[in-house]
Amino acid sequence: MTSALCSADPRFELVTKLKHGTGRSAGYRFVTAEELDDLRHQGRIVVETRRYGNIYAVDDLSLTQPQERGRIPIAHIGNVTDMRTLLDRSQATSWLRILLWVPRNVCETRSRERGDTDTPKRLTAWDETAQDVLDSDVQDLFDLVVRTDRTDPETAAKQIAYALDGALDALSTEELFAALELGTDESGARQSPTQRRA
Repeated sequence: MTSALCSADPRFELVTKLKHGTGRSAGYRFVTAEELDDLRHQGRIVVETRRYGNIYAVDDLSLTQPQERGRIPIAHIGNVTDMRTLLDRSQATSWLRILLWVPRNVCETRSRERGDTDTPKRLTAWDETAQDVLDSDVQDLFDLVVRTDRTDPETAAKQIAYALDGALDALSTEELFAALELGTDESGARQSPTQRRA
């Protein structure tokens, strides 16, 4: 999706996250614990997340420097708390807030087809993310939902680029849950992702 966005509009630029730990290096800048600590003390860490045994962080300069060059930073954020933290810490930036979504079974299929060795961990992350969305205040948090199981990357990229220049109304909680096929059961109680798979 990021590659398609950058192809659709050269203004887009992926924010390179900092990573302390092991595993895939593409799209990340590995840092030592000491380097990460130094950036924290400088107040440059906007968002910090622990997942898969690693620490992922967004350096404020990776957001501001592209904008100074007339570029549009693309930040990948994986949970509601970090999303709100990013929005609070970068209020000078007008963000287009997009939720990319795929059903759990498609997530599993894609992971296995890629040859991932950590598919169970990725499914656990999917479950945690779905529960996070259900349990959090997501009213007016997202402008757009893109279901990547229903839209190819090139079409979605054009949709996002178009939305960037338009005026979108933020999605209500009901609209968001409907798009994600998450929501409530017949009694009106919030359903967990596990309940919905049963």
